[in-house]
Amino acid sequence: MKIHTSLKFISILLAATMLSPAYADNNTDTKQQKKVEKWQGMTPEQQARAKERYEKFKKLSPEQQQKIRERHERFKQLPPEEQQRLRERREKFKNMPEEQRQQMRDKWLKMTPEQRQHWREKFKNNSPEKQTDKSIKLYQ
Repeated sequence: MKIHTSLKFISILLAATMLSPAYADNNTDTKQQKKVEKWQGMTPEQQARAKERYEKFKKLSPEQQQKIRERHERFKQLPPEEQQRLRERREKFKNMPEEQRQQMRDKWLKMTPEQRQHWREKFKNNSPEKQTDKSIKLYQ
């Protein structure tokens, strides 16, 4: 009986501790420390780009910010190989001439959801070289 009472007391004490503001502050401090360490590990150029992205993010509506957060969470759930593949595709897109990128955006916005899904499936099943060739041909 004493053991059962002791376990019950420990459970209540643990729950109270985890719900206390002090525990939340400690957890927040750990997250902040990780952010500081990540920031300190960046080059000045990376820090400048991060600042720019943050400033743009702050100017978005709350709905747009939430959408970005959700996409980021989905991205973090992807396998590392898929994350890398998406990073490479983003880099290729960034390296295209602005006119070509705009053509791609315009064409994408005109597609139906079904067309977009079909294009994703087709694109995903090709090698990186064919992907680049196809993406260029698709939007010219």
